[in-house]
Amino acid sequence: MNIDWTQLITRAMKEAIVKEAQLTQAKAELATKNLKAAGQIVRIQDRTETLGYGIDAGEATEEDEVEQAALLVNLKAWKTYKFALGKVTVQPTWYEAPVWPVEPAIPVIVADPDARAADQM
Repeated sequence: MNIDWTQLITRAMKEAIVKEAQLTQAKAELATKNLKAAGQIVRIQDRTETLGYGIDAGEATEEDEVEQAALLVNLKAWKTYKFALGKVTVQPTWYEAPVWPVEPAIPVIVADPDARAADQM
């Protein structure tokens, strides 16, 4: 019987394969969460800035001002979340069992052109 020792897979090699898969999955999940957070921040900032233009021009309604105030609270939550995501990789449990921060609520922005386009499809 001939044994091809180049085909040998040790327990350590199997464990390394599992760890590499865990790392790859954790990195992908982190990248997805960061991308979503960045998108929400941009979306909310755009709306609060637009409302701010109306407020500065004296054209905004009371409802516009209330919307902006609520969105600013939500924006802070998303920025805090994004910051917390940046600390996930320094956790002692990274990448095997990362503790993810809680994602904030996604605000409804009635004037969001992307949301309006999706409604019309």
